[in-house]
Amino acid sequence: MYTVEQTPVGKSCDGHYSPDKAGIQLRHGQEKEDGGTRRCRYPFLTASLAKMPPRSVVKECRQGEEYELISQENYEFLRDSYLRYANLSGRGGLPFSPCGNVGADIAKLYMAMAALVGNDIGVNLEQNEGRLKFRLWKCHRWDEPTMYYFPVKFIEGLNPRLSRISATFMHDLMLGNGMNTVLDCEAFDYVMECLFDPDEEPSKEAEERARLCRSYKKGKIGRLLRRVGSKRYYGNLARALDRYMPQNGYEKELVGLMGEGMQFLYPKKPLLDYAYDPYYRENPEFNPIGLESQVMVVYDVQDFMTEYLMDHYNSYYPETYAILPVEILDLSPDTDRLFSMDDDYPTRFSLWADRFIECITS
Repeated sequence: MYTVEQTPVGKSCDGHYSPDKAGIQLRHGQEKEDGGTRRCRYPFLTASLAKMPPRSVVKECRQGEEYELISQENYEFLRDSYLRYANLSGRGGLPFSPCGNVGADIAKLYMAMAALVGNDIGVNLEQNEGRLKFRLWKCHRWDEPTMYYFPVKFIEGLNPRLSRISATFMHDLMLGNGMNTVLDCEAFDYVMECLFDPDEEPSKEAEERARLCRSYKKGKIGRLLRRVGSKRYYGNLARALDRYMPQNGYEKELVGLMGEGMQFLYPKKPLLDYAYDPYYRENPEFNPIGLESQVMVVYDVQDFMTEYLMDHYNSYYPETYAILPVEILDLSPDTDRLFSMDDDYPTRFSLWADRFIECITS
């Protein structure tokens, strides 16, 4: 685990550049902090109902096809979705009388849905190929802006058998949760350019950075990261782990944490599938920091690569926000359950990751 503000590895703490939630909401047209529950993907819904909502909103989708979102069909789908959820909640009927203006009635439905679920649950309007739908959402407990960077350097110091077990565990953890290695990080090429400048004045640090770049590209670091990303040594990892007899206190702690972490290998829903941006806007000045950039496999949390990567995120994080694990529920006229936060997988993952990363970096 690492933080945006560079702090001692393995310690849980907030980053220096934690975004201002109230400020983010003001930038998105909200007048005061309310946990984001009144946000939506379509800004026409945030306008006061005293103003006339638009009669037409056309959205261009894939293959250049255009869809009209303000339609009677979409209103009826949203209305029936609302009524279904209201009945599940023990409250039936529309709290308003339709006025015949489809745009205004959709806006009223949105406000009604927000009032129905209360302040603890967010409501967005999403569209898929022209179909508008309600999406309920709420963030899981997650330490923002903590970066869960799983270093694999520790594998090099283990005996051959435990090294193969650990490499298989890291492989399954990564693939089972949709994670990438730093080699596939969107900022990797940029950081490599920062690390190696052919016009830089010769110095010991410059030589060290150049050697590190070569190791990432074609040397042992790159080979280890690619091996972890592509190879398993054990078909039955649980049995191999159970049969291994730790030789010292460190191995006992490591094996115990991997045993505890078996629950996070190939879960029903991978961690990265919880990534959802409830504050999404098209063409933002600064893109939010994606969950895939916060949870990944690296070589070493203390080498130049990680330091430069963290500096990169530090440079623009004050202007944006991080995408966190979010629970969502898309509503339809056939919805059969109420929104629930019973699935606590991201929270359990983060609490275990804190201890596991601290172990392999100590």
